[in-house]
Amino acid sequence: MENIEILKQALPYIKRYRDKIFVIKLGGELAQKKDILDGIAEDISLLYQVGIRLVIIHGGGPQLSDLAKRLGVESPKIAGRRITDDDTLELAKMVFAGKISTDLLAALRRHGTPGVGLSGVDGDLIIARRRPPRRLIDPDTGEERDVDFQNVGDIESVAPRVLRVLLEERFVPVVASLGADAEGKVLNINADTIACEVASALPAEKLFLVSNVAGVLKNVDDPSSRISWLTVEEGERMLESGAVGGGMTPKLASAFRAIRAGVRRVHILSGLVPGSILREVFTVQGDGTMILPEKDEAVYLERG
Repeated sequence: MENIEILKQALPYIKRYRDKIFVIKLGGELAQKKDILDGIAEDISLLYQVGIRLVIIHGGGPQLSDLAKRLGVESPKIAGRRITDDDTLELAKMVFAGKISTDLLAALRRHGTPGVGLSGVDGDLIIARRRPPRRLIDPDTGEERDVDFQNVGDIESVAPRVLRVLLEERFVPVVASLGADAEGKVLNINADTIACEVASALPAEKLFLVSNVAGVLKNVDDPSSRISWLTVEEGERMLESGAVGGGMTPKLASAFRAIRAGVRRVHILSGLVPGSILREVFTVQGDGTMILPEKDEAVYLERG
């Protein structure tokens, strides 16, 4: 009977989201363990089977750092941001568009979902420019200095035609976090940023930022203090007051940009919890934090 009730609860969402586009950003840490990746692929495959059109964007920072360390390539970070020199960029190509993309596609195939591996370079999907030097405070020394991130890119435009062609033919595009400038120079681009811009350009019904973070917490040391939903205005007040910070700051900033560009809902949740994506989509209580543009009284009755 419990399973039947779960199915009944899911039915309105299945009807609502059939043929809608979801963009799902997966943090690289989720691809490090085969069982976790397989569980996420199973969730994604169920979404695919009920008629939702899916685009997956993935990062790969932990794997890039591991490979650089094994090969003796320095891959420094300043204030949590990676400097991508020429050697690191070569490794990023191998890791992002190679190993992680292939592992994701293989996991989807195991669950009967046809994925197609891409990067932002394919089909002129992402046109970027090399990030100019920025003046930052080095948290290790406290000194302010100009930092050249080298082969790191900032997005100028997104042309999602190649994604629409694949979606129309019922494929699942799997996009690695690389782009290129107009001259074809490959650049390393933040995966959250790519997901936000792609979701905005399509536009997507929902954007999921899935990592090892359970959502926005009232108390960072207490996972049970998860905030189920909040508006952009409420989230901005939390940032201004310092109630949230660290790695959550750029995630919220990406979420706010996507909402303002027309994405209806953004969800921040952990992929380490089995079934979290399905609970976030198909149940009232959800499993992460949902960001919406403004207060919607219906959310009090039906989270979705």
